[in-house]
Amino acid sequence: MAKRMKFSVVGLPHYTIWHLYEPSVDDIRHMEEMEKEKKQKEAEEAAKKAKLDKIHESFDTKNSDWEKEKAAIQDLVQKAKNDEKAEADKAKEAEKEKSEPAKENSEPPKLEGNSEPAKVGAKPEEKPKGS
Repeated sequence: MAKRMKFSVVGLPHYTIWHLYEPSVDDIRHMEEMEKEKKQKEAEEAAKKAKLDKIHESFDTKNSDWEKEKAAIQDLVQKAKNDEKAEADKAKEAEKEKSEPAKENSEPPKLEGNSEPAKVGAKPEEKPKGS
């Protein structure tokens, strides 16, 4: 394009075209508006940052305290779970101990004076009243 206009091109085309281009009044206004918007945005960001800094300076952060308390609570919860588990294990062991003797003594109890087991449907023997 520059060669058609009988200009010599030295360097990048963008560089050459930029120097041939003269911005219009509208372009200049637009650039000024963009610059104002940019400065306004920077001022808002600076004000926002200053406000946040002031808030951080005004209030104490208690993150370390919260972390300590959180750890203490988690320890208490873990201890409670461990205690419950230990109690459950003890209860299971106690049940096993109770059930094991019952299995060993699964024979019917022997009656005194009669060495034979009682028969089903048999009448009990009567003892004489004088003895």
